Amino acid sequence: MLLVRKRADCTQTRDRDIGARVFRATDAVPRNQPRYRRTETSRRFAGPMDVHPSLVFIAIAIAALTGCGGASHGPAGPAAPEAASDAPAQKITDAKPAPRGPDPDLHRPPQRKLLDIDWTKVALTDDAAALAVWRRIAPTGADWDDKLQEVPAQAGRPLALAVLHGGQFLCTRPATGDCARPAYEVDAPGETAGFDDPCLRRLLALWSLDQLEAGDLPAIRAALLGIAQLPPPESQLVEAAIRAVPEPDQDTRLALLARAWRAEQRDLVGGALGGFDEPHLVAAVRDHHIDPALEILSAEGDRALYLAAVNDGALAALARIAAIGDLVALAATAAADAKLPTDLTAALVTATQATDCSVAAAAARALAQHGDRRFVPKRPRTASTAPLMRALCVLASYEALLGNDEPSLVPDYVPKRGLERMTITFDPLSDDDPDGDGDPHTSHTAELVPRAEAVLPELEDLVRAMQHCTGTICVSDDHEFRFVWQRSGGDTVLSRIELADRPPCAPAAPSSPKP
Repeated sequence: MLLVRKRADCTQTRDRDIGARVFRATDAVPRNQPRYRRTETSRRFAGPMDVHPSLVFIAIAIAALTGCGGASHGPAGPAAPEAASDAPAQKITDAKPAPRGPDPDLHRPPQRKLLDIDWTKVALTDDAAALAVWRRIAPTGADWDDKLQEVPAQAGRPLALAVLHGGQFLCTRPATGDCARPAYEVDAPGETAGFDDPCLRRLLALWSLDQLEAGDLPAIRAALLGIAQLPPPESQLVEAAIRAVPEPDQDTRLALLARAWRAEQRDLVGGALGGFDEPHLVAAVRDHHIDPALEILSAEGDRALYLAAVNDGALAALARIAAIGDLVALAATAAADAKLPTDLTAALVTATQATDCSVAAAAARALAQHGDRRFVPKRPRTASTAPLMRALCVLASYEALLGNDEPSLVPDYVPKRGLERMTITFDPLSDDDPDGDGDPHTSHTAELVPRAEAVLPELEDLVRAMQHCTGTICVSDDHEFRFVWQRSGGDTVLSRIELADRPPCAPAAPSSPKP
């Protein structure tokens, strides 16, 4: 490549005449003043842009090559022989990767069989033969699910029928007693639980219900009725038994719901009524006293059923009170005057004698609001405790129905000097005994309430407590109410009420898990 050298006279410093002064090319020039003034006879300055681009590249390449070099060396001679190595020379070959084994997630080994049964030689002709096979299967709480997966489809139905016919599915019994902890879940079977364990049998029953065919209902109807009467906390198996009956077979479904209702499966039964027609809903209320069915019907369309429900002691009190309210509201829209229909009045008069105090109070209240005050609670003129406590029970429910602007009826029950009220509070953390009763956890406070200001304490809880009375003591979950009746001026009046907190239940000892 040819290098061209630029002449020195093209780059040397020369004087230029700029304006009225002599200016050298190397002097600084203000920004606002032109560096030179071109004329026809003057030669322009040379700058970097006057150098050819190829020359710049060549200069940079030479500098780079020079900087990469080290010290100069003489001409290379023949290479010295390498020292012999003791290790044998390794032969370089194209190494191939070792073959990979199958993916363990995609190629799992076959699962070990748990059942040693030749199903081709098994004859499941009846329940006895099926039970013999169940003994060979020997399910436990640890392996029952895996073993049932090995049962062929043709053997599932006869095995299922044998389980359902055998029953014994009650695993967890309902809690009883004041301080008994309610059970919310069914116990799981222990790992060693066998075929006769009820907690394992309920799981086998759930599997069995899935093995049935449409025509098996007559053969298992008795078994389904037995399952339907299992009490809470069992609900899964009861629901599965109800689902096993086709919806068009409303007679059988209603029979199952009636059993479940009597077993306190109220939420489950209430949610299963949606598919019934009106005749079966009427039968559910009239024959089986299933009060959620009454809510689906109406007082206008089924007035006779509602009238009968007012005095149906087998229905829940809240359902009967709701029926009274619906009938009274229907009468108010149908008649211009405040008088109730004769049949409704007769039903309400009968209901004032209902065993349940809240129903009696609701009936008396409805009659009083329509001009008949004969059944408003009054203190009976007797010294017998039973009628006095009955009157007080109705009074408590009646007081709960009064408006804020209505006077209380309690003053008619107390003496002129007023009502003594004793409150006994319980504090499990207290260490002092200010009242000197020997119990540091309880404290007593007493007051005399003027007769005109007398009211029943803790009214809502008292209404609940009046359903659980023994003599003159009534108990709720939170309080104990004691009533003292006393002769005064020839009458028996309520002279004292004691309201005591009930101590909390002691925590239950942890139960040992099943093996």
